[in-house]
Amino acid sequence: MSISNHTKKRVAAWTMLPGCLLLAPVVCFGVSPAGTTIHFISLDKNQPFHVSGTLYLPEICSAPCPAVVLVHGTTGIDSRGAFYRESILGAGMAIFEVDFRTGIYTSALDRPHNDTFLPLAFAALKELRKLPALDPARIAIMGFSMGGGITLRTAVESNRESWMGTEKGFAAHAAFYPVCKPFITSLEKSRSRLTGAPMIVFYGTEDAYGEGAAVPELKRLLSKKYNFELKTVEYPGASHGFNRNGPPLSYADPAAKGGKGYIAWDAEAANDSLIRVVAFLREGLAVK
Repeated sequence: MSISNHTKKRVAAWTMLPGCLLLAPVVCFGVSPAGTTIHFISLDKNQPFHVSGTLYLPEICSAPCPAVVLVHGTTGIDSRGAFYRESILGAGMAIFEVDFRTGIYTSALDRPHNDTFLPLAFAALKELRKLPALDPARIAIMGFSMGGGITLRTAVESNRESWMGTEKGFAAHAAFYPVCKPFITSLEKSRSRLTGAPMIVFYGTEDAYGEGAAVPELKRLLSKKYNFELKTVEYPGASHGFNRNGPPLSYADPAAKGGKGYIAWDAEAANDSLIRVVAFLREGLAVK
């Protein structure tokens, strides 16, 4: 892990604040939520991608602090991460927003398979566990679209074992419109169990990637075959990227129905998902 000197000073200062001893849960005040950069390397030695992420620490939290690894969609880091950031930080959880696009792909047309990003996601988990300010047992993952697909795959036991060995995986998984159909196929082929960590999926019925049918199918599969309760939140009429605050966008993506992707902001769905995902993360990470 490579951390800037500024980051080292901030993390060190954070853990040394009065009342922030890591021996017992206490409330910490006065910490700036300004982001700092952490560089790390993929766990896959055959594809040793060098990537980075921005760590945001909450101003108030119980120490050591729970955290969320936040994974963007194909377009890279955009307004979606910022939309949830303040509320997650305000609930006492740190955020590590990773950049898995720079130096790896440029668009949906040359984007690698989601499995390529698994050793990066688990590498991010390992890096956060090295920081004394964060609780290594209370780190979740949350992602949008491509990031949502990565989020689902980190909940598969065989994937966790491949990259983490005997070390535990993420404590909770929150996926937004994660393109479930190919995940269903890969899960059934793997014959793997799930890690058992709680998982939630948010989706719109008018999703260009078929989530309106695929997410309920995944929920039924996990219940029947894996005895696992997948929490789902459906937004009637909402499209893919309903929480991206910007003009509607049409684009080419081989993963979408007919190869045509479409995303559009839906304020009602976005605002509702904000409340629900924070509540899910608070429960999954045992935030008081």
